[in-house]
Amino acid sequence: MTLLRMAANYRQSADLIRLRIVALKEALRTAEPEEKSRLEQRIRDLKVLHRDTREVALVLERYYDRRYHRNERYTL
Repeated sequence: MTLLRMAANYRQSADLIRLRIVALKEALRTAEPEEKSRLEQRIRDLKVLHRDTREVALVLERYYDRRYHRNERYTL
């Protein structure tokens, strides 16, 4: 598997995570008070996962581009 194909898979995963966040926000509107805090925590966790997934996709897409300034979080 090439880095570009891996990046595409990460982008697809990020899209699925984003859709899940949207669905949880929709469920949050009608949730019971005790369930709201659980849903809010899950949304926060998924937002972090979404951001990280997009960042990794970007690093993979631009791995061989000399003009790209690498992300310090994902540098070996």
